Amino acid sequence: MVSMLSHTSAYHLERLEKLIDLRFEKTFGDLDDDSLRNLIAFASRVQDADIQRELLLFYLNCPPSIQSSLRHSDIVSEDHVLRRAPDAWS
Repeated sequence: MVSMLSHTSAYHLERLEKLIDLRFEKTFGDLDDDSLRNLIAFASRVQDADIQRELLLFYLNCPPSIQSSLRHSDIVSEDHVLRRAPDAWS
């Protein structure tokens, strides 16, 4: 999944990772697929506007295949807006 990211989605992912580290002192190590899933799962549960904004910007800049997998998997918490997003957003 990480190898499929565009430059812009990778940028927002870096910002998301930094925000989580600064606010919660939580790190996810080298960003392989598993740590990326853990990062997104953590970010989707946090009630912080800046983190949610970066998560949404990351999502919007991802390729459609990653957007679909995020919407239809258990990575993103069930009540998150990305899970309720219509397929037409892609």
